[in-house]
Amino acid sequence: MKIKTRSGLHETQRERVYHRIKLGLMAGDYDPGQKLTIAKLADELGVSATPVREALRRLAAERALLTYPNRSTAVPRPSRRVVLEIRAIRERLEGFATQLAAARIDEARLEQLARIQQALAAARKRGDRRRIMHLNEEFHFSVYKSAGISVLTDLITTLWLHSAPTLMVLFKPEHISRYPLAAQNRNNLALVRALRRRDGERAARAVRAEIALGSRVLDQLMTEIDWDGGARVGAAGRGRPRRRRRRRRADR
Repeated sequence: MKIKTRSGLHETQRERVYHRIKLGLMAGDYDPGQKLTIAKLADELGVSATPVREALRRLAAERALLTYPNRSTAVPRPSRRVVLEIRAIRERLEGFATQLAAARIDEARLEQLARIQQALAAARKRGDRRRIMHLNEEFHFSVYKSAGISVLTDLITTLWLHSAPTLMVLFKPEHISRYPLAAQNRNNLALVRALRRRDGERAARAVRAEIALGSRVLDQLMTEIDWDGGARVGAAGRGRPRRRRRRRRADR
């Protein structure tokens, strides 16, 4: 079966399912450490188990998901150090992509960015965490794709796959007040203004400032809640539950 996706490309059902789950990971639809079941995903996507199983295998091969000997699949829960390392790399790559985009972005895309930012600001005001993550992904990748270098966009996509789910810790009801809503809106507006002026340096600075601010707040929160101490799924695919079972047996 062929369908038309948001990008306007015709894809098979297999590709559609893969991209839906992939975008869900990038937009924070799944929490760090969350178990993903084929049956539930198939039901949510309205497809059979086969394309979901293949999509999970593909994402696991890309290290976007973890698999275990019992064939269960989970969203990675990387350590605080790994999260901050990924975000530091993102600052460099996304700043570079934005600087290139400033010279190449067209007026239609600029108008689109302004509309997305308006919707994003409204979602931030409501505290709608899922909507924030989805619009944030759409906003930024509209910029990065305008750079016109698919390899660069693919690299940034991979980094988002590995870090976006962890950002959801900031959007839990007990933590969302820590999210710098006003500052991130200012950074986004500064980015759009700089792009309109074709000022690549200022545009890149706005993107790097947004990522750096998010990193500082996330780092503080992860330290306070002892993120590493409470981890159940490691970034390298080693599940802590197995080690905990060994400790329980030793206690007996």
